[in-house]
Amino acid sequence: MAQYPLKRIFLIDDDPIHQQIAVLMLQKAEVVEEVTGFQEAQAALDYIRAHAAEPEALPEVILLDLNMPVMDGWAFLDAFEQMRDGLLASVRIFIYTSSINYHDRLRAHQYPSVTGYLVKPLSKEDIQRIANIAHS
Repeated sequence: MAQYPLKRIFLIDDDPIHQQIAVLMLQKAEVVEEVTGFQEAQAALDYIRAHAAEPEALPEVILLDLNMPVMDGWAFLDAFEQMRDGLLASVRIFIYTSSINYHDRLRAHQYPSVTGYLVKPLSKEDIQRIANIAHS
């Protein structure tokens, strides 16, 4: 079995096409063993909350879309920050969005969990940046 820099990534994006493309690119780049996609932010939050005491079940990285119905990325970040200290694993979040709005970028970096801001579609450089966090 191949040795991957990352064990698990969660991709939270309501757009199934962007999600599928990103998953395929991550798998092809061989930087992660498992990618789990969520089309609803609340479902990902519920999973993380239910597995907070199980570090092996939590992702090392979350790729988070900002613009989603029901619970958007901002609401996810607010809820995640409230529970972050109770997690038995370090989880880093990369915003993964089509928004090039400078104010969104500034706002995102006000959240301690946010490691980076990636604009769709995912590039090879983005994937390398994500992989490099495993070594930092």
